[in-house]
Amino acid sequence: MTVRPDQNSELLNIKEAAALLKVSEASLRRWTNSGRLACLRLGAKRERRFRREDLMAFLEEREAPVTAPKSNRPTEVLLEGIAIEYGNHICTLYENDLGRLKWSVPFLVDGLRNGDNCFLVGTKAVREEILGHIAEVWDKLPRALDQGLLVQSDGIPDGEAMCRFVEHSLVMATRSGMRSFRLLGDMSWCLALGMTYDELLAYEVRYNHEIAHRFPLVSVCQYDVRDFSGPAVLNALKCHEDTFNFSLSRFLAS
Repeated sequence: MTVRPDQNSELLNIKEAAALLKVSEASLRRWTNSGRLACLRLGAKRERRFRREDLMAFLEEREAPVTAPKSNRPTEVLLEGIAIEYGNHICTLYENDLGRLKWSVPFLVDGLRNGDNCFLVGTKAVREEILGHIAEVWDKLPRALDQGLLVQSDGIPDGEAMCRFVEHSLVMATRSGMRSFRLLGDMSWCLALGMTYDELLAYEVRYNHEIAHRFPLVSVCQYDVRDFSGPAVLNALKCHEDTFNFSLSRFLAS
């Protein structure tokens, strides 16, 4: 979206605007191209210029919590005897194919039965395995997929873009009336898309800081320890400090 210049407005170039919002210039280009962020296009080269007030309004909107009315939504998820409050970001570890299903299937089935908007992020093979087991215990899975109550994703290899995808999906679902959410990420998707361990860690830190605690959302990131090094698993746990509010043994699957 473009706007008309105002002689009283301070105009920033794209480098200055990116520094103000603490994001990349690529993100600014993407947001202006999609219409999320207003800008001016000046000169023969149509260079972007940003009004400070537009940037501050955009920043305020991004940082504002987006939640359903508290009176209309549950406060916690009860799973295998563990009460997990919405806003928690949990890490689980497994070491075989059966362990992959220990948390993912009951977590998503319980959410769908209770009306949560659920998200499943993983490689195609992992998603098909999890969905196959969900279908065995819940016959309404096709309808949930058709209605967007269960959203699937392969993931996005750029951590910032992935965070923005999840954020946008949550905002739009909230505006449409959804009141609570669950996200299950089988984190081997990051490796399948070519992310390095450092890029994965940066994504987890960003997700934890910008998204996990802003929404009525329970996030479970499960790690197949066959795919990750010891230091990578340790750093994954450090990025999910909510996990340590519970007995860690409950989140380990052999």
